[in-house]
Amino acid sequence: MTGILPEALAGHFFGVGSLGEVDHDSPMQYMKKLALPYSFQLPAFREEDMIRQFGAIVEGYEEEGEFVLDIDIDTYRDITSEDEPLLPSGAYMPSLYSMMDGTQYPYFKTQQTAPATMCFSIRGSDGKQLFNRSMFHFFVRLMSRIALGQLRHLKEHCETIILCQDDPSLGFVRDMIETDRASGVFLDQIIEKTDAIYPSGVVPAFHYCGDWRELRKDDWFLLWDSLPKLAHIDVLRYPPDIDEEQTERMNGFMKRGGGLALGLLPNVDEGYTRSVLETLRVNLATTLDKMVKTGIDIDLVERNTMLSTQCGLSGASVSLTREIHEQSAYFRSEFTDILERLTR
Repeated sequence: MTGILPEALAGHFFGVGSLGEVDHDSPMQYMKKLALPYSFQLPAFREEDMIRQFGAIVEGYEEEGEFVLDIDIDTYRDITSEDEPLLPSGAYMPSLYSMMDGTQYPYFKTQQTAPATMCFSIRGSDGKQLFNRSMFHFFVRLMSRIALGQLRHLKEHCETIILCQDDPSLGFVRDMIETDRASGVFLDQIIEKTDAIYPSGVVPAFHYCGDWRELRKDDWFLLWDSLPKLAHIDVLRYPPDIDEEQTERMNGFMKRGGGLALGLLPNVDEGYTRSVLETLRVNLATTLDKMVKTGIDIDLVERNTMLSTQCGLSGASVSLTREIHEQSAYFRSEFTDILERLTR
């Protein structure tokens, strides 16, 4: 099967979304130069928090405090029973609007928060988590409609759209389910419903910044046994030191069309003792060498992989943020050179 990742993007930079910038004009100068431009968020602005920018669509969100939602039955029905696409306003996702300035993009990436992380992160005014069957359904419907809204907004300007669901809390959610703290919600249901959010016509992607090696339940691997997608994983903090079973599942995932976005670069200034490009070179060589030794099919990796930071750049300085994007023009050549050395 042909991989879902367009071949022209293999080895290029995959931006997670958040930037360590403090104004919205500066990123435009380097964003459009990328092989894969993307909508970006600046968490320096309160409105662009990854929960708030989508939660703000819902009537009653944060009326009683930050990340708090009390909804009545009418609001619940409005979100869950309608199919009309939804889209955050420009106050909450400004780059999604500013990037669509008449430019036509061969490839474009956008992102939104997955329903499990939305549900995990928002509480009622009583302080209790909202993670139960009915509220998970609520956030599935909300994020499904937002995905449709993003597609409708972008499709006139973008030939190929990569839609990434960011789900950093999935590991915590798994723990809640396994300790019976999530009423009526099951792990297989979460994966199935999250995968169903991607609209037809987008390249599906998924971001998880925890220990991806532990995303398993018995003999089921949450990433590798699900819908083929572009899976962003942190291989710097969590290197690919995996057993034979997980190796086989990763190879199967890529054979079915799935791809990888390898989080090789630190996302904070303190992680660098070398230049960005030299850091990438060292970390990429180490990671690919581990993959070869583990038994991961390097030919599949070559065809189906992009390069990235561990997570978003919200904690990085402006100078580091810009250097990573500017130096990303050389990422593909580094990727190719290291692969050639490994496979001689």
